[in-house]
Amino acid sequence: MGIIELKYSDKSITTKSEILKKLKELGFNWLIDSEVENAIIEIKKDTLIWHEGIFKYGDWKYGIFKNGAFHGTWENGIWEDGFFKGEWKSGLNKPI
Repeated sequence: MGIIELKYSDKSITTKSEILKKLKELGFNWLIDSEVENAIIEIKKDTLIWHEGIFKYGDWKYGIFKNGAFHGTWENGIWEDGFFKGEWKSGLNKPI
């Protein structure tokens, strides 16, 4: 898993084992099952916010994508910016 930082509850978690523990605890198994690289993410009000990094493979269930590269299957969420080279199923602000 290539998540280098998880921001949660005014804390910054950078240890891989602690990141995995928190993601499991919060029900983000779909992200754990995905392949990502150099990701910086945040969880606020039960919503994943992707700040940067590469989402290489997997099914994005829901969240806000602010920047980075996306190559998986987008199932739902809000796209703000970044490079999109995946499959779009549903969501807001579909990349052109």
